Amino acid sequence: MKLGMEELEYMNAIEKVTKAHVKDCVINNGELAVVVQEGDMGLAIGRKGENAEKVRRIISKKVSFIEFSGDIKKFIRNLFAPAALTDIRVNGDTVEIKAKEMQRIIGRGGKRKKRAELLLGRHFGIKKVIVN
Repeated sequence: MKLGMEELEYMNAIEKVTKAHVKDCVINNGELAVVVQEGDMGLAIGRKGENAEKVRRIISKKVSFIEFSGDIKKFIRNLFAPAALTDIRVNGDTVEIKAKEMQRIIGRGGKRKKRAELLLGRHFGIKKVIVN
C-alpha cells in the first residue's frame, strides 16, 4: 500500500484532531474517505459529531469515516453503511454484494463502489466488487 504526501498529511492532521488511529485514507472524487482502527469510530466522530466537523473545516473537503475490521464481511458492511446489505459473497479476489438499495451502494457516478474496490484491494487483495 502506497500513500502520497497529501494522504499522509491528512492522516496526521486527523489523528491530532480526533486522537483516533487512522489506518488509511483515500481521496476519491474530491472527497476524503478515512479508515480508522477498529474501535476508534467514536473518537473519530466525537461527541455530537464535533471531531468530524472540525476535520471537515480544517481540510476543506467532504470527509467520511469508515471503521476497519479484520473480518472482510464486517468491513464491507462498514464501507457501505448505512445501506443494508442482504448478502455478501467473497470468491477469491472478487466480492459480490446484494442489496435492496442499489443506488446507495454504487453511489453517484459509481464513486462508492470505486472507493470500496480501492480500499478492499489495499487491505484484502480484492480486485472487483460486483453489485446485484
